[in-house]
Amino acid sequence: MSFKQIVIWLSVTLIDAILAWSIVVLTSNGSYGLAVIVALLLIFIDYALINPKGYPFLYMIPALIFMMILTVYPIYYTFQIAFENYMTGYMWSRQEVIDTLLNTIIIKPNPQYFDYSVYTLYKGYVPTEKFVLLLKGEDGRLYVAQMPKKSGQRYISRFEMLTDGSVTIDGVKYSIVRSVKDPSKVISISSQEGVYSYFYNPSDRDTFPNLKFFNMHYSSILSNTEFINPQAGTLFFTNKYGFAKLVTAKYEYTLSNMPVLENGKNVERTVLINTITGLPVIEKDYAFWDVDPHTGKRTKIMGYYGYSGLKNFKDLLTNKQIMSPFLSVFIWTFEWAALSVFFTFSVGLFLAIVLNNRKMRFRTIYRTLLIIPWAIPAFISIIMFRVGFFNVSFGIINKIFLEQWLHLGPIDWFGNAFWAKVALLMVNTWLGFPYMMVISLGALQSIPNELYEAASIDGASKWYAFRKITFPLLMIPLAPLLVASFAFNFNNFNVIYLLTAGGPPIPNSITPAGQTDILLSYTYNLAFGGASGRNYGLAAAISILIFVIIATISAVNFKLSGSFEEVNK
Repeated sequence: MSFKQIVIWLSVTLIDAILAWSIVVLTSNGSYGLAVIVALLLIFIDYALINPKGYPFLYMIPALIFMMILTVYPIYYTFQIAFENYMTGYMWSRQEVIDTLLNTIIIKPNPQYFDYSVYTLYKGYVPTEKFVLLLKGEDGRLYVAQMPKKSGQRYISRFEMLTDGSVTIDGVKYSIVRSVKDPSKVISISSQEGVYSYFYNPSDRDTFPNLKFFNMHYSSILSNTEFINPQAGTLFFTNKYGFAKLVTAKYEYTLSNMPVLENGKNVERTVLINTITGLPVIEKDYAFWDVDPHTGKRTKIMGYYGYSGLKNFKDLLTNKQIMSPFLSVFIWTFEWAALSVFFTFSVGLFLAIVLNNRKMRFRTIYRTLLIIPWAIPAFISIIMFRVGFFNVSFGIINKIFLEQWLHLGPIDWFGNAFWAKVALLMVNTWLGFPYMMVISLGALQSIPNELYEAASIDGASKWYAFRKITFPLLMIPLAPLLVASFAFNFNNFNVIYLLTAGGPPIPNSITPAGQTDILLSYTYNLAFGGASGRNYGLAAAISILIFVIIATISAVNFKLSGSFEEVNK
């Protein structure tokens, strides 16, 4: 076997190992769809690298990998989210919610607080991972807490009260050593394991240099430790006091086996119990609910995401508070895309016909000037229009044209839906006509002059020649571009977001819908920008709908216009 073959086989083995490991990790995390995609990628790569018939596909591997990451995976993830209730309040898995509830700590009524000091076992001059705590109750009694021991996902530490300066915990005797100069200070705790030296106390500034080591090595353990003493109670470091004090507290929820009524039968199930009320937690509608023992009122604790079937699509089509604003946005999206294409193409074509006149002087200068709007970054132009032209108080249109020249009242460009749409179309026409002008100029110059000469001899007017010669011949190359422009404006997020941000809002809508929102900006607000929360599931469902609409419109338009027919032949 040659050196080259050895390198190839080692590369194949390495790639297979990485992808196989990825499949195992994805499967264990429940990402079965993505695991299937990676498995298909693994099969394709092996086919291209090992089978001689697959060698032509060898150069497609990098492109295929990027396609999987940048295209296939987002599509897969969008479809997955569209069939789940993934939104604000439901963004954790069921198991994560249960774990969180089981770790929720609540301070008991009439709590007792304990100060603490950390004593560390040194190795030479270096502190080790081993430590014990000296606790001091509100009554001045001292306790020693042993080194926390791992128990499942948490740590357990027993603590006992000192008697005559010593105490025995689990067969290990601990004795405190006080300072000779200041007997109130405990400088160390001796045991069979060694001498634990005074290391850190949150109230002692002299120990603050050890805070970094405390945070790095002890805090993660202590924050998950349950300090147990049958007489004093159970102590925790809680969020309320951080690492300043230990306080008597308890877990708010626990697991217990109890009979549950299912399908008319009593069956034994493990359920969450609220330790305060003693009542089981109700699980319904992808959420856990507490029940008030006196009124029976349910209070939502936490929700979790899960498969919800066609609920997002059903809400979209049947819930009036969602459907009504969606229809409004849907209709405006079509109007916006169609009017944008119409105005940009009309202005661009008109200017192209004017500039196509060979007798016109300074045509090059005019062309250059008219392309400037295309050369300036769109977001700069949009902001200039928003601030300089359409500002209600000092914009050029209201201040100069309407107030000084026409003596009319100001227009509320962004508070009135009609004028907001007019402003959007004006700005988009400004941004889009140079493109239409350039492609129209190119197409006009490809029309033979002989056709116009023949029409002129036959006595055809210029308008007749335009209708019968120019426009039909222009549509052959421009129709696909107009369809593409329609699809582009259908998703033209930048102009909408930067100029009106979708506003003004649609009244009585429970979703963040504005009267100038298009489907894409509406979807964005649902997923990321809604003040009432994020609804990724509904946003994903609308994204699929947008894809279907765009694909259908493009297919129908291409079919009707006969575009790409030559390519197909």
